[in-house]
Amino acid sequence: MVAWVARILGRAFFRSVETVGALPGEGRVIIAASHLNGFVDPVLLVADLGVLPRFLAKATLWKVVAARPFLALARIIPVQRRVDSGDGTDNTSAFAAAVEALRDRHILAVFPEGTTHDEASIRPLRTGVARIAIEAAAAGLDDVSIVPVGITYADKVAVRGRALIEFGEPLPVAATPLVDGAPDPEEVRRLTDRLTVAIRALTPDFDTTEDALGVTRAAEISLQPAGSRIADVPMSTVADRARRLAGSPPAEVDALIDTTARYEMVRGALRLRDVDLVADLRLRILTRRVAWLAVLVVVLAPFALAGLFTNLIPALIVVGVGLLPRAPVSKGTIRLLVAAVVFPVTWLAIAVWDVGLPWYARATRELTLPLEPLLRAVFGTRSGWGPSLLVFVSIPILGALALLFVDRFRGLVADAVAARALADRRGQVPEVLARRESVGRMVEELLDAGARTGVDTPV
Repeated sequence: MVAWVARILGRAFFRSVETVGALPGEGRVIIAASHLNGFVDPVLLVADLGVLPRFLAKATLWKVVAARPFLALARIIPVQRRVDSGDGTDNTSAFAAAVEALRDRHILAVFPEGTTHDEASIRPLRTGVARIAIEAAAAGLDDVSIVPVGITYADKVAVRGRALIEFGEPLPVAATPLVDGAPDPEEVRRLTDRLTVAIRALTPDFDTTEDALGVTRAAEISLQPAGSRIADVPMSTVADRARRLAGSPPAEVDALIDTTARYEMVRGALRLRDVDLVADLRLRILTRRVAWLAVLVVVLAPFALAGLFTNLIPALIVVGVGLLPRAPVSKGTIRLLVAAVVFPVTWLAIAVWDVGLPWYARATRELTLPLEPLLRAVFGTRSGWGPSLLVFVSIPILGALALLFVDRFRGLVADAVAARALADRRGQVPEVLARRESVGRMVEELLDAGARTGVDTPV
């Protein structure tokens, strides 16, 4: 049930979620993932895995009384953090529970940074993952491995953004003797260092946010194929290239960022999109897109409008509460948590209120009017639990159609504006393209230099 809810939230909040790699098909697995986006990270992990792992989470969550039933339902293992409990931290029972979960072949999931953040690279890892793995191997579990996972976001503040989940090669953990009933500190340190290198190879790893934005944008520009209408280059390809570029000498990285920023400044001031500068955006293409949209309007518009209006109030609530936190890392968390409550409550209210004679019943029937023929054909009436259940199930489907309709319409409008901008700026396009070519040329030179020296070779 939790995995099902996670998939719905993931599809609603993200335009695309790419996955590279997978968990090993056998053995006892500990997932060690980067933690750049709060509650969004575990939701995307669960949605991708299709099962609910046994997460380890900070014990302070249990101080929120209302959260305790959900934490128990999700079988989360509480862990004491030194930042919360000082020198009195004792996770003996938590680690024992984690080892027992592995013995029962549950998947463990841990965010070894210990906290979520808005930094441009991962924070130093805590040693808990290594300690659990070593204790499990010492307890006779001979197939324990740690799987590093990187979760990257194109823009974690954006609604309907893009995300990337990368599974690294498993790190096998051999059995080593315990020292006074605890893992050898040197073994713990070595395994944590290996895990740090593995996660860094799967996540953004930049000195500053400026470096992250500039290098990633340069990678995107260099990967946009000429003559293509692909607006979104695969994030996995961009992330790999950006990480290799970041390994170049600092002076050359700064020069690349400067060149990219100048190109972006000129392009943005002229209101040109990068994809339109290399794509064949002609009138016949726009005409074809208008024709497809016309078909969508004729076929789907009544259902899309019903989905839009029935989901409008909870959508506005989610967007509104997302404006409250200042920290970008908190926005996704509060949006998902609020959405998980207000959307189902709204659907339930409409399904219940859809029967009877009061004014609100008449209003909800107007909102779900496209369902009228189906309700009459199946049940012959709108009264009873059957029609209400059908309405409840149908509203999120109508909402998905509304998202599809809005995305297509916005894309068409953007293309029309771009065609107008290209027509108006024909005389300036060659200069902009020259700046763009300089970005691509610098990227290729840095990659070639890195290949010769081996600095961009994956660890």
